[in-house]
Amino acid sequence: MAVNIHHKGRTWSFSPARIRELRVGAIVWMLLAVAGWAAAGAAWTVAVREQQAARRMASAAGLTPVSGPGVEVTVSDSARTLAPGENPSEALVQDSDLLFLEMMLWYGGAQAVAVNGVRITAKTTITSAGPTVVIDGRRLVAPFRVVAVGDPTLLRNVVMTRGGFADRMREGGLGVQVILRPQVTAPASDGGVSVER
Repeated sequence: MAVNIHHKGRTWSFSPARIRELRVGAIVWMLLAVAGWAAAGAAWTVAVREQQAARRMASAAGLTPVSGPGVEVTVSDSARTLAPGENPSEALVQDSDLLFLEMMLWYGGAQAVAVNGVRITAKTTITSAGPTVVIDGRRLVAPFRVVAVGDPTLLRNVVMTRGGFADRMREGGLGVQVILRPQVTAPASDGGVSVER
């Protein structure tokens, strides 16, 4: 038995078999549309995840600046007068002091670290050269302003832990000040291409 559909002065006649074909076709079309939307959604999700991963890797490599809450640690040379015959480098902040601080900050979950505006990455070199510290070819002198982006309380605690970095520096007569900041920025690394002449 045929089904007649009247619409706007026209009549269409459909057999039960044709109605089944149309229904199956409509269902298939809807399934394809939904599958297409799902595929597009999955592709979008993958693209967003890849972009987020690329941002994280660029941040970890120091290719992009990182801002957020964190700490500012200032480390300064000793102000005490040296005794005759005492090694003057003992009163200065050394590369090992900054390396120790950097490692403690990474241990505390820092997302990014910078010393006097120089981003610290896995490729960064820090060495002492007389009264200066050389970081990626840049000669720097104390005081050293170290910023670390991360949980301010946790970062402060790893620096100030009993027997840790701050205690060790103060025992040697060096100055250490830790300030929690609602916003600090570790600039992007320029890859350490600066050359000293």
